[in-house]
Amino acid sequence: MTQGRRRILGWIAGGLAVFLVFGNKGFRQWVSAYREKRRLDRTLTMLHGEHERLSRELAWIRQDPSYSEYLIRKNLGYVKKGEVEYQLIKKEKQGTAGKGRD
Repeated sequence: MTQGRRRILGWIAGGLAVFLVFGNKGFRQWVSAYREKRRLDRTLTMLHGEHERLSRELAWIRQDPSYSEYLIRKNLGYVKKGEVEYQLIKKEKQGTAGKGRD
């Protein structure tokens, strides 16, 4: 291959590379789409795991009445007839009550 022919091929390859990187947003758009796909794949994997966990919990709720009762008491604050609910209030340590108020 002659020196002139190599130079022409070099210019063509360089021009093509510049066009791919800067021309019509093709390469940049492809990189952006690739990154978005990777992010969405990670989100999908996370959501599949959460769906599996929630499906197991739903089966547990349907099969175990004591677990359902536990969730109702915990999340809704229900108590059984005749029970007394105690609410404990945490005291602040001495010396921290007035800090941060100037």
